[in-house]
Amino acid sequence: MDVVVCGHICLDIIPHWTAGGIEMLVPGHIFEMSGIDVSTGGSVANTGLALHKLGIKTSLLGKIGNDSFGKIILEIIQKQDKEIGKKMIISDNDESSYTIVLNPPDTDRIFLHYPGSNHTFNASEISYSRIKGARLFHFGYPPAMKRFYQNDGEELVKMFTRIRDMGIVTSLDMAMPDPETESGKINWRNLMQNVLPYVDIFLPSIDELLYMWNRRDYELMISGKKKISLDWLSSLSEELIDIGLPIVIIKLGEKGLFLKTGLPEGKNISLLIKKEQWSRRQLFSPVYEVDVVGTTGAGDTAIAGFLSQIVQGSTPEQAMNIGTATGACCVEARDATSGIKSINKIEERIQKGWKKQIPLLSTEGWEWIPEYLLWERLIIDDN
Repeated sequence: MDVVVCGHICLDIIPHWTAGGIEMLVPGHIFEMSGIDVSTGGSVANTGLALHKLGIKTSLLGKIGNDSFGKIILEIIQKQDKEIGKKMIISDNDESSYTIVLNPPDTDRIFLHYPGSNHTFNASEISYSRIKGARLFHFGYPPAMKRFYQNDGEELVKMFTRIRDMGIVTSLDMAMPDPETESGKINWRNLMQNVLPYVDIFLPSIDELLYMWNRRDYELMISGKKKISLDWLSSLSEELIDIGLPIVIIKLGEKGLFLKTGLPEGKNISLLIKKEQWSRRQLFSPVYEVDVVGTTGAGDTAIAGFLSQIVQGSTPEQAMNIGTATGACCVEARDATSGIKSINKIEERIQKGWKKQIPLLSTEGWEWIPEYLLWERLIIDDN
């Protein structure tokens, strides 16, 4: 077992629309669908199963109910591998989480989500002895898990402290809080200041990060009054590094991935990466050219690609490239993981000349690294 992926998991139920938009849903009328997709969703399934398909020994650790939806979730997981879901928590007192995804043509998706067992999951339910020996512990989507976002992240601190004491590298991914819910109204900056000192690798999207860390800049960005730039990403990442984070990855959607690192001197992280390769680096990777079929799970699978290289001791250039490529493979399929190939097959595709898109961000002042199709800017520290 190289990686344990813990956190949010649910059942995604996605009806296939025949025609028309959301206005076709009229009370009292039947609107005929053309089929349905049923798959696992959430960080545990998306990132965990992607890591497994990449060829990394992975265990999934989420909480489900002992009910029909829970049994379907386990069945889907076990079709991938009978061993991968053995550490799942099955509760007789909770119902499994589900999401009904309404995806009409030319309309943003609508999610009907039931949190279920994700909201009762807490740090004390993890069997720490069963994950002993893992090299990396990744946790995803605390904004969708009540016990983990309450009390300024108290349960996250408990969990990550214990994981780190076991000599395991820690990794954290977020999800976008709904501003109208309890999760959207807490003080996320306080939570992050409490939790991030116990995290080795932090991998939020730009939207998630700004909403939680600097709400004013978030509002300016979504209103179009402030544009994303590499200099802004560098400054934002440095604020996180200043509170103790060794590695920051910011997911930029169709714009790509941004990496900035501090001085990864902690004992745990130094067991996986070479300090001289990773210290004080910043890289920008545009996305690979693909025909997009669906975007579900693109960020989660990009994370899987990046983490796969961390546990293999790769360079930051390799990690960024495999992360970007894995996310690109994801969007070539409708669901989150069916498009994912092994690391070897992804590397073969890159070596055969897989092209990246022209950057959607200005790279003025950044240096092009042709062998990795990446942009880099040296960090000059005043001290």
